Amino acid sequence: MNDAENLAKLLGHLKPELFRAFMAEEFGLVMPELEKKKTKTEHRQVMEAVLAALPVLERQRIEEVAEKIILLTDGAGQDVVDGFRDGIFDDADREAFDALRDQYERALWLYANAAEIFKEALDARQADVFRQSVTCYSGFVAPKALVMATDEKAKEAFHENVARQLGCAKDDVAIQIFKRLRPNSQTGEDVDLYQISVHNNRPPEIIDCVQASELVAQEVVRAVSSHITYEPANGHLEVLSRETDGREALARIAADCLLQSPFSGERIPLKQYDYQSLAAPRSFDLSGENVASVKVAELGYSDSNHRSLLVKIWAKDPDDIHTAAKSLIGPSFDFRHHRLTYARLSIRLKKVGRERARTISVILRDDNKCNIKTKREKDRALCDRLLAKWQLVKEIGDVVEAPVDEVAA
Repeated sequence: MNDAENLAKLLGHLKPELFRAFMAEEFGLVMPELEKKKTKTEHRQVMEAVLAALPVLERQRIEEVAEKIILLTDGAGQDVVDGFRDGIFDDADREAFDALRDQYERALWLYANAAEIFKEALDARQADVFRQSVTCYSGFVAPKALVMATDEKAKEAFHENVARQLGCAKDDVAIQIFKRLRPNSQTGEDVDLYQISVHNNRPPEIIDCVQASELVAQEVVRAVSSHITYEPANGHLEVLSRETDGREALARIAADCLLQSPFSGERIPLKQYDYQSLAAPRSFDLSGENVASVKVAELGYSDSNHRSLLVKIWAKDPDDIHTAAKSLIGPSFDFRHHRLTYARLSIRLKKVGRERARTISVILRDDNKCNIKTKREKDRALCDRLLAKWQLVKEIGDVVEAPVDEVAA
């Protein structure tokens, strides 16, 4: 199944009986009964033959679902799933979910049993991919406090201009506009967020397939998506799209047709996650926050010989990570002699109302990567605010760095 990479992955990782049941329940696909004497490999070979015999378009429909599930199984996807677990399921659902130790089964469980949660997690995973890459994300400064026009005339103008910009027929473009609430990263209070999703067909692709023992060409049309958001509270107009050259044009069309406001094209400064200060013992300001404690749980670095070291401590360790590292490596060891490439903060939240006490893990790695974009929006806003308070994030271009407290944490 060279044309269904993600479906093949799902088949290879799920238990045969689970995969077979999912194909039957979700797609009405009839597969042979699993014979007890056969191995997992043999079972998978039988099911692969059934999938390979499907018409290309039908297999492609299944592949699109498989791709969404697979997206939540890599490292970033698992971070997302873990972030969405807390406070979402009832006790019975949580018990069933926690019993699954395989990331493929967990992602499949979400898809089959919690459709809304799965969609939110998938959106967060895709947003994380976009926002961590300047090739996919652009942020622009627009006037604050504008109200998006959603009347038919404005939407029609936006639709027509987007189709013209993308160079395709209007019927090949689908537009979705909606408004929702998002926690403000500074105050945590809910603020309005407008989101515009643009879906457009790519040119047809020709895929080879076998029909009646003959190799024939099958035409397939795929759609790609771009997303535009506008937050009136801060005036941020963000575009998530893999089309680098077209992002500013989409922002301008949204400003002209929907916000009905001039647009300068001024960019939002990029965030730089600056976590090298964690190499020294320090304290964390928790004033005014619903946070019980913060602990540096993991620190790692790599040297010029491509050797790496990662030190971990558990949440209830009486020592901080610097004391633990000295006891493991030697009394003279100091993280400040190395450049950090990985850090994990363990943030313990207090119990408030019906919200359980729980822990959020913030991972900072490499030059400028952070996993907070994979969190639920409420948690993302809190983490944004805390990292700024602790001087672990700044806008690129800042030159003044205030000193941090060197007290163990």
